[in-house]
Amino acid sequence: MARPIRELNVPLTQLQQDMRRLVARQRATTSAERLQLLPTHPETAMVAASAGEQAEQRHWLYDADPDATTPAFPYPTAQEA
Repeated sequence: MARPIRELNVPLTQLQQDMRRLVARQRATTSAERLQLLPTHPETAMVAASAGEQAEQRHWLYDADPDATTPAFPYPTAQEA
């Protein structure tokens, strides 16, 4: 049976709160499932990054690629620090 239209007419703030609660509940459920999985499958805790992911991670703080067109982040030397 279809719900009356008056039940569907809610303020935007209520919808936003409901969505935040839903996302928080989904994140909590996902985290709980992962925590339950780790004792039985500890090998899933540390998954090695692929070559492409490793290349991207190197660029986050320091561009370590020799063929880089962007200069590396200028870390201060010991004397400057």
